[in-house]
Amino acid sequence: MKTIAVINQKGGVGKTTTVINLSAQLAKENKRVLVIDLDPQANLTSVMAGGEQEFESSITDVFESAKNNPIKNAIMPAVSKKGVIENLYICPTDIRLSRVIEQSLTKIHRERILLKQLESVQTDYDIVLLDCPPNLSLTSVNAMMAADLFLIPVDGGNFSLSGLADLLDALEEVKETENVNYAVFRNEYAKANKLINNFLQEELDNLEGQVLKTTIRRTEVIGQASVTGETILNYQPGSTVVTDYKNLAKEVLERL
Repeated sequence: MKTIAVINQKGGVGKTTTVINLSAQLAKENKRVLVIDLDPQANLTSVMAGGEQEFESSITDVFESAKNNPIKNAIMPAVSKKGVIENLYICPTDIRLSRVIEQSLTKIHRERILLKQLESVQTDYDIVLLDCPPNLSLTSVNAMMAADLFLIPVDGGNFSLSGLADLLDALEEVKETENVNYAVFRNEYAKANKLINNFLQEELDNLEGQVLKTTIRRTEVIGQASVTGETILNYQPGSTVVTDYKNLAKEVLERL
């Protein structure tokens, strides 16, 4: 089992959208995929849990008391309007996660809670995708400890790469190595936005070997799919952006 943390301190770069559609593509390719929502906003949960907001157990309960609420109890099949999505599972979250994480700051081995829990399901899944919050909270540190690969989306915003150096420093510190396995990719790419594209390309050229060839094109279909609670594969399987996620899945698997 390999674990991928989709992470970036900057909000709005498409972390959740990436997890939703990358996981769906990997599941379609017969990988057993588990997605874990580590963001208290719970946007991933609302899309992949069929609109449900209350659960008998969630990742929040795992962080609150892993002994009484092991992660196995919090995992459920991912669903869409068309029903259960084959090979795809979700561990949901809720707004309580922020408070529970604050209370966990005094726990022993608090940064390894997720890592220990994933060990108990390592034979059940091929790939785990972690949707991280836009900060370096204890939740993100748990994701850093557990991940084999860090996938960092950057969009076309002026400050898309702001905080990247700090993030990489944090990854090196947590993983205790300078050889962190990470990959950056362009998300919401607009060909017409030449000024921003040229600027970002110059910056990304400094990250030799760490930038994926795949770019995810900007399209209204992505937003429409999320609003309707669907993956793009279910919402509009003929969309050109499906090819982008297929290419992303291929590159990610190569990195693993």
